[in-house]
Amino acid sequence: MTIARIALLLGLSFALAGCGGSGPAAPAPSPSASGGAASSGGAGVTAGAGATGATVVAIASPVATASPAGAAIDPTRIPSGDGKVSGTTPAIGSIYSCTTTFNGMGAQGAGPWINADGSWNALTKIAVLGTVAWPTAAFSSAVNGATRQIVSNDLPNHATGSFPIGSSDPAYAFDRNPNAIGTKSISYTLPQMPTANGVPTCVGLGAIGIMNSGTVLYDALDAVGRDAAEHEMQDGCHGHPDPSSTYHYHDLSTCIADPGTGHSNLLGYARDGFGIYGNRGQNGEALVNANLDVCHGHTHAITWDGATVVLYHYHATKEYPYTVGCYRGTPQ
Repeated sequence: MTIARIALLLGLSFALAGCGGSGPAAPAPSPSASGGAASSGGAGVTAGAGATGATVVAIASPVATASPAGAAIDPTRIPSGDGKVSGTTPAIGSIYSCTTTFNGMGAQGAGPWINADGSWNALTKIAVLGTVAWPTAAFSSAVNGATRQIVSNDLPNHATGSFPIGSSDPAYAFDRNPNAIGTKSISYTLPQMPTANGVPTCVGLGAIGIMNSGTVLYDALDAVGRDAAEHEMQDGCHGHPDPSSTYHYHDLSTCIADPGTGHSNLLGYARDGFGIYGNRGQNGEALVNANLDVCHGHTHAITWDGATVVLYHYHATKEYPYTVGCYRGTPQ
C-alpha cells in the first residue's frame, strides 16, 4: 500500500447512515476483497443507477471499551457504536435519537475490518474509489443581526468518489449503494448566538448540521441503526449520497482542513446554531468521549465571529458518536 493510501485511511472511513442505499446480498467476502483504497481530488463523472435491496449480516456484541480522558484512540480497535442509541435518555458515548425503530437498508456484508472483540479497524477499512469534481459547488454563510444565514447546493468543494458504487469497486462487495450525488437546495437560518437548553433535544434522521465544505452532516447511525462508520462504505472524504441524492458525512471529513496545534478550527454548524469544531481541545489535545458531555460538546472561551466568548460548542472525535450526539440548543 502506498504512503498516500495509508494517509487516506488514517481518517475514519464512514458509511451510509439513514441512506437505504445498499443492494442485494453478496456472497460472504474474503479478506482479500478489502485491499482497495480511495483517492481524492481531480475531475471525473458520476455513474448510472445500481441495484436495490439488502441483507444485514449480524455482528458480534461489542465488548471493546471507551477510552478514558487523555487516552489516544487506537485506530485499529475503535469501539463499535452498535446498540449505543436511546430514544429516552441522552448519555455520553451514545446517540439520543428521535428514531429508535430502523427499517432501512445498510451494508450487506461484514467487512474484514470488523474485529471479533466488538471493535473495528479504520486502517484496513476500504473506501469507495473515484475522483469526481463538482465545479458548481456553492456555499455561503453570513451573519445578519441576530441570525446566521447559510445557503448551499450541498455539492462539496472537494472531489468525491464515484456513485453509484460500481461493481468493479472493491467496496461493492460490502455495500452496493445505488444512489447518485445531486444538487439540493439548502437554506438554514440559525441564531448567531445560540442558547443552551437545560434538557437536550434528540437528533432525527437526515441533516443534523452543515459543514464549511457546503455538505450536510448526518448522525453516526446507518439506516439499520448501527454504527455507520463501522459498517458502511463512503469515499475518501467520508461522504456518500442517500436515496434523495443528498451527499453527506457521518463524521468530520478528512477533506475539511483543520491545521495547527492548538484548539481546532470552526468547521461547521449544527442545526441549533452551535459550532462544530475538529478533534483538538483547548491545549491541542485529541479529545475523546470522556472529555465531552452527552451531546458531544462542552463550554469554554472560543473565538466566535471574531470575538472571544464563552460558548457551548461540539467537537468531532474519532470515537462514536463521532460528532453531535444530541442537540444542546433548539434545532432550526
